[in-house]
Amino acid sequence: MDQESIYTSTGIKFIHHTANIDVFKNSGVLLPISLQIAPTSRCNLNCVFCSNVNRGKDENLNPIDIADVLFNLRCLGLKSVEWTGGGDPTLYPDIEEVVLCAKEFELKQGFITNGIKLYDLDQKTLDTFTWVRISMNCLDYVDSIDIPKIRGILGFSYVWNEKSIFTGTIKKINEYVEKYDPKYVRIVPNCQSTVQEQIENNKVLSKFVENLGPPYFYQVKSFLRPDRCWWAYVKPFILHDGWVYPCSSVVLNSEADRSFHEKYRWVKTSELYKVYKTPSKPVSSQGCDHCVFLKQNDMIESLYNSDGMEDFV
Repeated sequence: MDQESIYTSTGIKFIHHTANIDVFKNSGVLLPISLQIAPTSRCNLNCVFCSNVNRGKDENLNPIDIADVLFNLRCLGLKSVEWTGGGDPTLYPDIEEVVLCAKEFELKQGFITNGIKLYDLDQKTLDTFTWVRISMNCLDYVDSIDIPKIRGILGFSYVWNEKSIFTGTIKKINEYVEKYDPKYVRIVPNCQSTVQEQIENNKVLSKFVENLGPPYFYQVKSFLRPDRCWWAYVKPFILHDGWVYPCSSVVLNSEADRSFHEKYRWVKTSELYKVYKTPSKPVSSQGCDHCVFLKQNDMIESLYNSDGMEDFV
């Protein structure tokens, strides 16, 4: 697979979970594979492109509630958890406790951070992560960061935005590429854009990043609303307000007000396990005009609507 398919959520990995596919086709239940958790709303940056800028700034999930949902979903076959923002998860007071909890449940873990406070985490905690992704947008706001030893896969990500300068930005990132040797550097467009602006962003930036060569790659972000949303069951998103949202991209929608708007709430965190007790019903995609998970939903829709022609591959 290419870098994008390996290191990001494109949906292609779903085909490796044949047991989940069989359960869905036989019983109609889509079981969870990965869980995203944004445990705190606290952040030490104020990025111009932040999609959750209008959040409350002092929200933290109860670590007991996190432990409960990890246990309940692990019993349903959950494979992994991603700690994300947010907020920045390094600022969550109980981050080492919940990471240890996930480890005890034998869940693989990923960690997404701006990197500024990464050194504050205990080395045993850092060694737990299968991968760590650092947002190099931190360099738009601070002079430098120190990255501790990462046993797992280290990757960088950067959102191209109004502060970005083609040569200057890449020059700064390259200094960290040479020093820390990340497996990849993902460049993405600013998703606080109109559909037409995004088309132009993808056109210009994809060519620019292609010329940079490895370890850089560009991830296209296209806004296409699915008829029905299934991805919520496979990879739900738990926010610091105690609610589960269908995905991480609801903040991008025109009606979201640059926040996880309450209109997109799915279920309370404590109730999440209950949605897997009965055949899955697609979540409404109304109002999701900036969805970036069309391919994932189309894949599941094709499993749901079997047409008898599947053997003619």
